[in-house]
Amino acid sequence: MTIIWSDDAIASVNNTADYIEAQFGVARSIEFLEDVIHDSNLLKDHPKLGEVDQLLEGARFEYRSLKIGELSRLIYRIDGEVIRIELLWNNRMNPLTLQRIFRA
Repeated sequence: MTIIWSDDAIASVNNTADYIEAQFGVARSIEFLEDVIHDSNLLKDHPKLGEVDQLLEGARFEYRSLKIGELSRLIYRIDGEVIRIELLWNNRMNPLTLQRIFRA
């Protein structure tokens, strides 16, 4: 399978890494990025590794989420032989905002 990252997903990963670097240092930011890369690459062989995201039921597509660390998850969907990573979501944010993003 092929993985395609949306611009929003790339931006959200970069923004999170920048925040981690500012708050906790470069080493922790690099560790976060390594986790994101490693875990997202697991989807190539195991596309259903992430659970169907219950918050996004009723959206145009079936979205799945893969936990990254304690506070984040990758929101993605399977489109044939392509995994489309749509967003890195911080679980501390208002879930209604996530629903609005994907139901718009």
